[in-house]
Amino acid sequence: MKVPDQLTKVPYQQFSKSEPIGRITDWTGALRFQGRFSQGAVPAGDQYAYVHEEDEATFQLVDSSRPQRTFFSRGAGRFRSSLAFRRQRNKDFRNLADNQRDNTRFQNQGQNRRGGMQRGGRQDYNRNRQFTKQREPSVSIQANWVVVEDMEFVRMAKLSFPMKADVDERGKIDVGEDIVSCGALDWYEKSFDRVTVKSEKPLVRSDKPLLTNVTTTDDPIIRKLAKQEEFTVFGTDTAISTLMAASRSVYSWDIVVHRVGKRLFLEQRKNSELDSLTVSETANEPPVEDGAVVNTPKNLSLEATLINHSFLQQVLKKPSDESRYKFKEPNPFIATEDLDKNVCVAYKYRKFKLAEGLTLVVRCTLDAVTQGPSQDVNFLNIKALNEWDPRYSGVDWRSKLDTQPGAVLATELKNNSFKLARWTLSALLAGADALKVGYEV
Repeated sequence: MKVPDQLTKVPYQQFSKSEPIGRITDWTGALRFQGRFSQGAVPAGDQYAYVHEEDEATFQLVDSSRPQRTFFSRGAGRFRSSLAFRRQRNKDFRNLADNQRDNTRFQNQGQNRRGGMQRGGRQDYNRNRQFTKQREPSVSIQANWVVVEDMEFVRMAKLSFPMKADVDERGKIDVGEDIVSCGALDWYEKSFDRVTVKSEKPLVRSDKPLLTNVTTTDDPIIRKLAKQEEFTVFGTDTAISTLMAASRSVYSWDIVVHRVGKRLFLEQRKNSELDSLTVSETANEPPVEDGAVVNTPKNLSLEATLINHSFLQQVLKKPSDESRYKFKEPNPFIATEDLDKNVCVAYKYRKFKLAEGLTLVVRCTLDAVTQGPSQDVNFLNIKALNEWDPRYSGVDWRSKLDTQPGAVLATELKNNSFKLARWTLSALLAGADALKVGYEV
């Protein structure tokens, strides 16, 4: 086949017929279709390459200086470079936080400490990353222990305590029934309901010993009730309320379960941490264990326990044997002649029918008694919250209690969710008419 004369001087470039046509002419001489659609790359030839046949000696660059940048181009370049720098800096900070997750600095800061940086004049918190602290278990797990069952907090969070207004499909529900009531109660001083920040009253330390929380198996009344076939599970309000509020807890704790025949006894260990009160357990910045810091969890727990003990004795009227409200049975742990020397409380042993053949008996505690609006007798549980450092809670009680008491309570519900849940559940189990909470600043 003879090529026409008008095409003899036209350069020819090789190509592959299997490739789709991506361009009509390649003036660069680079490799074509080396990406996604390449099915056999064919190198481009130098048919279109420029060849300077006559090198002129006078050929030179006209202007070799860098072109000057205008004012707007300089500003745009600065903006783009600073934006790229900030993005790279933020990326470096995030990588640094990931690499130092187990660093001691984050362990000292405690759980849920969130790190952030200023971006665009607003605080940019990285809420998806929480640096948690590994906590020691309350009891050493032995290798020969057998796991009977694992209970997830998600399952326990769906459970609820039956209220008096709740009615099941049968039209009736058991919310607890008193079996035995014993002990005596002092009357509550109603003048403390009108105490404000301006008319505050100093806390007076009580010289009475702390209330001893007798375990379930050492309770003489529970031992008598355990002989009846009707009751199968026994426990104190401390152990039962802890189990009911377990999904809110952060610190480690354990409960001992004794099985005697068909009966179960739930109790806390002697001198257990459950007998003490925690402080800021569920806060974003809980107190840390550090030898150089005074506000350690143990010190704050001891302080809160002593404050509750003294606060309860201060808000009661001066006791006398004739004025006390007495139940039918005497106090099973303190003799009647020693009531003035000890904390005077009452106990109610109440039963809850959980299922057919499964009845729970709980020993509940009542702190005081008062007269209701219709001159009826109301039983109370009395507790106290204490402020230990407003820099961590974020709310100054002295400036907010009189004007915004709801903000103070909401902050405590967030920082002490487990403790307040236990107080509320203990009052519900005891059938108390009210739960009074005081503030110690």
